[in-house]
Amino acid sequence: MAAATVLCASCAAQAASENITIIDSAGREVEIPYPANKVVLLTADNCELAVVLDARDKVVGVEKSAPGYAEIGEMFGKAANAGGSQEPDFEKIADLNPDVVLGYKSSLENGVADELKGMGIPFVVCECNRIQTFEKDVELMGRILGKEDNAKEFLAFHNSIMDLIAERTRSISSDQRTSLYLTGGGTTFGKDGGIEPYLSAVGAKSIGSELPGESSVTVDPEWVLDQDPQVIVHWITSSKIKPTPEPLIEVKESYSNDPVLNMTTAVKDGRVHVIGWCLFKGLRFSIGLLYWAKWCHPELFQDIDPEEYNREYVKKFLGIDLENVWAQ
Repeated sequence: MAAATVLCASCAAQAASENITIIDSAGREVEIPYPANKVVLLTADNCELAVVLDARDKVVGVEKSAPGYAEIGEMFGKAANAGGSQEPDFEKIADLNPDVVLGYKSSLENGVADELKGMGIPFVVCECNRIQTFEKDVELMGRILGKEDNAKEFLAFHNSIMDLIAERTRSISSDQRTSLYLTGGGTTFGKDGGIEPYLSAVGAKSIGSELPGESSVTVDPEWVLDQDPQVIVHWITSSKIKPTPEPLIEVKESYSNDPVLNMTTAVKDGRVHVIGWCLFKGLRFSIGLLYWAKWCHPELFQDIDPEEYNREYVKKFLGIDLENVWAQ
């Protein structure tokens, strides 16, 4: 039984038209039809997971950014635009009449969940973008859609990568962790940004780990130079990912051309890298961590090509060939 669900003893024998009670990622009990056959997904990561679980046909509405999400956007051409994750189109959702809506925990705080409840539509928190709750979220969505076996297959792939990283980095002591500047351009993660579990998994430490704030702490080049990171990882939005590496190369070159940042150890040693957001905090973050691990500790991952894992994922779980360049 998936860890994220609580079912009565007779649920296994229930017909598809009956309801079950699940516990969502916020710890809430929610009653939903099982399996859900019409869903609205208010996060792009959940849209990708629907493809992975072979449940794309159940998705009747998607978050407005999903059509621009690299590799999966065009797969939801028939799904309605359900608005933003924080400001959904309630009128459109009412017209779609879904069995359930899935989205972020923040929707509990801004009234989205209550509004949907008033419409008679259950809302389930399922985010699929946090390392701490990732497995439970995948199991939860698999349960909701009646795709438990597909969820297990994907998690086996995900965990094989995480196990590989753990095996090769386990001997790295705290003082051997590579200093990393993780940025989207002029900002980094502060001490409350939730990035530490990702970095510790690959034997790295953030130069912003002591800064107050969360995920968008503004820093200037002089501060970065003073911290002198060994590696720089710059993320870009998935909409900028293309079949050619030019968008990534352009970002990398901006560091070499910066009169301050080009004096950092990372730039001098040629250890500036660019990665798409989907490989950073999205559904395939394990592949992103494999890139990070190789960039931070190349001597431990000489025989590993992270792109091959991404290629396998895209072919096996999305049903297409990898054409886009996700990291450089």
